[in-house]
Amino acid sequence: MRPKSMGTITPVAARAAADTYTAETRTAETRTRGGPPVEAARAARTCVIAVLQRILEVLDGRRPCEHLSPVLTEEVFEQIVLALRKREDAVARAPVRGPTVRLRRIHLQMVSPRAANYFGTVERGLRTRAVAGRVEVRRVRSPGRGVVERWTMTEFGVM
Repeated sequence: MRPKSMGTITPVAARAAADTYTAETRTAETRTRGGPPVEAARAARTCVIAVLQRILEVLDGRRPCEHLSPVLTEEVFEQIVLALRKREDAVARAPVRGPTVRLRRIHLQMVSPRAANYFGTVERGLRTRAVAGRVEVRRVRSPGRGVVERWTMTEFGVM
């Protein structure tokens, strides 16, 4: 039986979800009808929202791309850097002017307790685009903490 989607999220709800998901609200792993643990789905969703917000801020020129390296695989990081270079060449290294990009909706489909696919929409002004990708639990080296397991974005695409 496939687990249900985690629903739709708006920009206001995204911020609230990221702010309210604290250690106090975490519970022991419970399972949906034969699906992956609810805790894993919440953690994956929180990761997707936070990382997509960071990526959008980097692509808008509001945040340096170095903020992305701890939460992306090397391949995805290089993809973002390449997109920045193309944009900078086009606008002569000036930040993008006009409305900022906003995360509108995110849907998450758990593949396993350690992997999830996501898709959703972002908008800038009147233009709406789709985003899609994958997050997985990976072992990463963390400064001061050694090697830890963390949700990491392994695929990213904007259509």
